[in-house]
Amino acid sequence: MNKEVALDGPNKYICYKLSKVMRKVQRYYEASLVHFEITPVQFYVLSALLSSDGMKFKDLAKSVGIDGSTLTGILDRMARGGFVERRDDPEDRRSLLIYLTEKSKEMGPDMMKLAEKLDRDIKEQFPGAEFATFMKVLDQLSETTD
Repeated sequence: MNKEVALDGPNKYICYKLSKVMRKVQRYYEASLVHFEITPVQFYVLSALLSSDGMKFKDLAKSVGIDGSTLTGILDRMARGGFVERRDDPEDRRSLLIYLTEKSKEMGPDMMKLAEKLDRDIKEQFPGAEFATFMKVLDQLSETTD
């Protein structure tokens, strides 16, 4: 067996490194959001709705990058937890609008503070303008991997 390959292992792959970072971020969100009784992906949905409450289902799915069937399950759990409600769209009978409940509106700012703290903690790892470059690379990767 080639010792060079054995020493590198999965660390030589971009996908592994991205996955390793994402697992750390995911664990942070899970631990931070557990007392709100919400998952990280539910937080992302909530965050989108905090920016634009009453979104059409299809627009919400596009906003958070989740396919419709997956989003349906997430919204079902969020509705049972009292975080969102679905309403018929008065302009389009085939469409649903997704709204935050009062519970979400009250808890939302505290959840957003957690996300902002993580952003600050990550940003502090970068000297000078390197953070802007990091964000640009993340945006480019998310656009090119779809």
